[in-house]
Amino acid sequence: MLNALAKVLSGIDKISEYVGKAFSFLVILMVILQVIEVFRRYVLEAPTIWNWELVMLLYGAHFVMGGAWVLKNDGHVRTDVIYHKLSPKQKAWFDLILFTCIFFVFAVVMTYKGTLHALYSISVNERTYTLWAPPFWPLKILFALGFIMLLLQGFAKWLRDLIYIVKGERI
Repeated sequence: MLNALAKVLSGIDKISEYVGKAFSFLVILMVILQVIEVFRRYVLEAPTIWNWELVMLLYGAHFVMGGAWVLKNDGHVRTDVIYHKLSPKQKAWFDLILFTCIFFVFAVVMTYKGTLHALYSISVNERTYTLWAPPFWPLKILFALGFIMLLLQGFAKWLRDLIYIVKGERI
């Protein structure tokens, strides 16, 4: 039973890591786009109407699609006044309780609302309110997917902590 569960959790980890790493490369594209815009604006005196907005949309995708990967690697910011002094088992208890009370409430609400917003955005072909006006629904779909992945990765962490508390072994 634990071997099958370990494989499922490992699969969640791999998806989170693969997607997070893939979207991390958007930083390179964003830097290139900003350099082009600076060159066009200050050297050619011919700024674009689309560059800044495209970079903001790409950053939104980069940010939300990396959340599960960061959670997998325990990289989210935490106020570490007490936590670092706890034993591994106490940390597991701490995370188990707080994930149940805070994380899952947040992640479920964001997944639900994000999915509703994405579906609505698709149905009306939502666009940004600028002169360029690109479609906004692709980013909203990524927000919903990003929170689904975050919720799955959080559940994987929660299960690992529960198994560690009950059985004393890490999977």
